[in-house]
Amino acid sequence: MIPLLFLALASAAPAPPAAAADAPTPAMEKLLQDCDAHKFETVVEVTIDGKPHQSKVKLCGTKGQTDAAWVNTLKDAIAKVKANDQMSPEMRGQIVTALDAELARLGHADTLALVTSGSIMAKPATTPTLPPPRLSLPARTQIAQSARPLADDYTSLPPLPAPKLAASTGVIGSVLPSLPAPRMTIQCATTDDPDNFIRCGTLRFNSVLMVRADEPLPGGTSLRFMRRGDARGQVQLAQLRSGQSARVLLPHRVCDGVVHSAVEIEILRKPANRNAADQVVDTLGPYDLRC
Repeated sequence: MIPLLFLALASAAPAPPAAAADAPTPAMEKLLQDCDAHKFETVVEVTIDGKPHQSKVKLCGTKGQTDAAWVNTLKDAIAKVKANDQMSPEMRGQIVTALDAELARLGHADTLALVTSGSIMAKPATTPTLPPPRLSLPARTQIAQSARPLADDYTSLPPLPAPKLAASTGVIGSVLPSLPAPRMTIQCATTDDPDNFIRCGTLRFNSVLMVRADEPLPGGTSLRFMRRGDARGQVQLAQLRSGQSARVLLPHRVCDGVVHSAVEIEILRKPANRNAADQVVDTLGPYDLRC
């Protein structure tokens, strides 16, 4: 398995649809769902066409990866972000700052740095070392040599390895997912009190979800319920006008075999290419699950 940098957009306002893309491979979807090795996550806030957008950045380590290899993966990610001049400086700076903070937390504050976009797999790289420093010289000798080019004191570093594409959903320099996340509000109730909808905190075996469209909700939108990385049911939403709502029962498979767990709700949209698989455009939760 290869480390993956995955960026999902949770827009606070409508955004123009981008070109449709091919679906991720089954191996890629499994990697997105199963991130029980090293993991890094952050949220980036940008303004697009005067409207605020939020993007989630997720970096997963390979299964069995050592702590030292994970540090190299983070440094490699920073380098690729900085090298990507097609990403906005605002977004590039936020991602690099978050990665630097993670490395500082791990005791590796001196980093290189990256900006990547779309869905990519970054190959862990071994950071080359600089030559040992020159011995200190007397003050007069140092002054005499001050006119020498600084580059004479260092060797050239080899170029970083090129990233591997996770799927044809984008290439380096395409930071946004091909489809924007729809604006919607989800509240929860139970079949025992089906009209008392409140903000979702705990999901139960008899939960009822009310989905309200905060903008026109196109067809091909669905909710997928993930229990600790395992898909436990998917519900297709009807096309809704702005302000309309629909009620959805929690799929019974979400509670199969457990009494207490955690659930995330993935929002999926169907690309224009009907042969392509549904695309995850946002993730809600995790929510406490009581069965």
